[in-house]
Amino acid sequence: MLKFSWFNIERHVLIPGKSSPDDPDPEIQKWFISKRKRDSKNQKKSWQKIAKNQHFVCPVCQESLFNTEELHVHHVIPKSKGGKDNYKNLQLVHILCHQRIHYGKP
Repeated sequence: MLKFSWFNIERHVLIPGKSSPDDPDPEIQKWFISKRKRDSKNQKKSWQKIAKNQHFVCPVCQESLFNTEELHVHHVIPKSKGGKDNYKNLQLVHILCHQRIHYGKP
């Protein structure tokens, strides 16, 4: 049987004021970046590292990676063209953004 004492308490952090991710204020931007970091804790370690390398933002749509959309690991240089499975060649993108990359849809 599980005991509550085995788990750490994680408090919910409120968004400051009436802020949005589009707010140009540097303090607000820092808060949203830290939120993206917190959201990445639920992902695999390898995905966390890839997400950190791209500042937790999808390179196609420039939205947060962790907005409940399904994610896909994309090779920047395809393996068929000599691309490797290293972190420099991998990107996390939303599944629809991945389709846009391969099918050229805007």
